[in-house]
Amino acid sequence: MDNARRQRPRVLSDIASKDKNSFGVVRLAAAIAVVVTHAVGIVNGWAAAEPMAAATGWSLAAHAVHVFFVLSGFMIAASWERSSSLLDFAAARTLRIMPALIVINLLIVLIGGLWLTTAAPAAYWSIENVGAFLTKATLLFSVGVTLDGVFADNPMGASVNIPIWTIRFEVICYLTLMVFMTAIAALRLSGLTRLIAVAPVLLASAFIVTVSGDPEHYNFAGQLARFVFAFYLGVAGWIARDHIPIRAGTALLFGALAAVATWSDMPIRYPVMILATGYLSFWVGSLPMGRLQRWTARTDLSYGVYITGFFIQQWLVYAFPAMSAWENALAGTGLALAAAWLSWTYVEKPALGLRQSLGFKRSPKVGLQPAE
Repeated sequence: MDNARRQRPRVLSDIASKDKNSFGVVRLAAAIAVVVTHAVGIVNGWAAAEPMAAATGWSLAAHAVHVFFVLSGFMIAASWERSSSLLDFAAARTLRIMPALIVINLLIVLIGGLWLTTAAPAAYWSIENVGAFLTKATLLFSVGVTLDGVFADNPMGASVNIPIWTIRFEVICYLTLMVFMTAIAALRLSGLTRLIAVAPVLLASAFIVTVSGDPEHYNFAGQLARFVFAFYLGVAGWIARDHIPIRAGTALLFGALAAVATWSDMPIRYPVMILATGYLSFWVGSLPMGRLQRWTARTDLSYGVYITGFFIQQWLVYAFPAMSAWENALAGTGLALAAAWLSWTYVEKPALGLRQSLGFKRSPKVGLQPAE
């Protein structure tokens, strides 16, 4: 049996367990890529050109977010199967996202009010300012939320935490997954037949992405479609994990396909890029990465880097206006990693532990990243 296992091609299910994949490393790299990309605009303003965006239509940060959504779809589908109930699943999702976001937004308000704002105290600490910010940033995941007098003269404007806008789409994906998985269970679908429910979602979202044109001008439907497509690629990957080979040659093929689609300016190039990004994420995540792999499996800094990096970078350009984009990227990454470690150690990990304290039990079918 062992010989047969060694001889058969490696498939996605072989790396599903957290001790056999480097998904934590991939996610952390994606979060850092977001920080690096934002440095260009934060230092030089909104109109600054980002090389990846000029070449592919999406910035490096946008491609990195696609990585997040694909791996999230894979891991959240696994988490669904391990959850003891619908309430257990919802609690897990809430405990993963909300505690750190609440703490970070409260800290942003506190730091902004004590050290950064040029507004009068009465104006800054008013419910119209602080209350509106906390509501929009914590409950609505709004893009471009501001605080009076904070970063008003920065090149990129006064926004304090732009990246959180994608969280709303993550939440939508969670909600739709709950509906789909409940329907799949009601229809008694199993194995690959579960793809019957997922395929229409992939086809519809890919079509919307294809006809939405330039990503820079996507409306809400276009943005939702790209994230749903990426997320459900991950879900499909989980469902078909026993049948998806993980090979370097296949990864190279997907990369070449995306390059050809991009350079030929084909309308379908955008979903093809997301598809290629998804497979490449799985393939890179299959590579052994030693101590870094083991450390990221226990310590997930990706979310913390993602939700703290932008504010830190805005503060850096506020405090050191002469710094270059590369200096901002390097300093921002270092400080965001430190902030993320504090967030993981004192907020995120303890919050995840509340799941068992609330009486929820989990099925030990498969071990995944702590971010699940």
